Amino acid sequence: MKILVCQELGLDLRVPPERDLASRRVRAEWSVCRVKPADARALDLALSLRIGRPEIEIILVHLGPQSADEWLREGLAKGADRAVRIWDEEAAEARTQGAAVILAAAGAALECDLALLGTPGPLGAGGQIGVLVAEALGTCCVTQAGDIGWGEGGRLLIERSLVRGWRERVSAPLPAVVTVSPAEADTRDIPVAARLRAATADITVWSLADLGVPLARIRQADSALHTTLPRAPRPKLHPLTAPDSSLPAFDRILKLVRGAVTRREERLVRAGGEEAAEELFQLLRDEGWLDHLRRGPSTVESHLRP
Repeated sequence: MKILVCQELGLDLRVPPERDLASRRVRAEWSVCRVKPADARALDLALSLRIGRPEIEIILVHLGPQSADEWLREGLAKGADRAVRIWDEEAAEARTQGAAVILAAAGAALECDLALLGTPGPLGAGGQIGVLVAEALGTCCVTQAGDIGWGEGGRLLIERSLVRGWRERVSAPLPAVVTVSPAEADTRDIPVAARLRAATADITVWSLADLGVPLARIRQADSALHTTLPRAPRPKLHPLTAPDSSLPAFDRILKLVRGAVTRREERLVRAGGEEAAEELFQLLRDEGWLDHLRRGPSTVESHLRP
């Protein structure tokens, strides 16, 4: 059995970022990076799943340049078996959808049974990467996992972290993709011997050609969804008739203030997930909430759906 653990770097918020004195902007090359807390937690959960199951192989995967090798070696020192770094200059600007295509191809090439990905950090991302990878691999996806264990019949027993402190326990079959919520990582000291072995370990480097992923496919995936800031639809002018002069002044003022506003009728949708999402999409489109995504004669639906 193989467990793929994605390792992504993010800003270390414990270190205040430095600003350029001339532009007063934060320069990325001066920032201190580290493995995102959620990704570090994902590795800890993978190591806990391997307890009592020596046949499990843990593979670290990172999409980025050579500067991340030191963090991959730290993961190897903690107990991971292999590390794979995917890098291609042509795919350096890949966004969420393109990165999902690359990671899914890596998961298929490694024949992994379980993929663990961290949820987005405090500075960006929309939490879509895990769902997109699962869709590309054709497997189930469980999000916001706080803890993972083994259930009956070789299934995963996952405890999800919900809002307001609620938790939910679900069971998922393999293969699966699980996104992990950030938590306190294991801070125990790594033995010196493990660090020395990791310092000389080989890190496999793959390009897009090695994975068989053409650059056109990544660009197509990134262009499938266009996102902009939501804007309220423009109000339409409605002619008003003068209120009856025989009414009291308060009633006449109230009619003028209300204008053409009418109370909307509440609707309760009792349907499954896909049907409810389709009805919500149609409602937003018909009422003009998605008009800012229109491009010329094309329709909103063509931009929101690949």
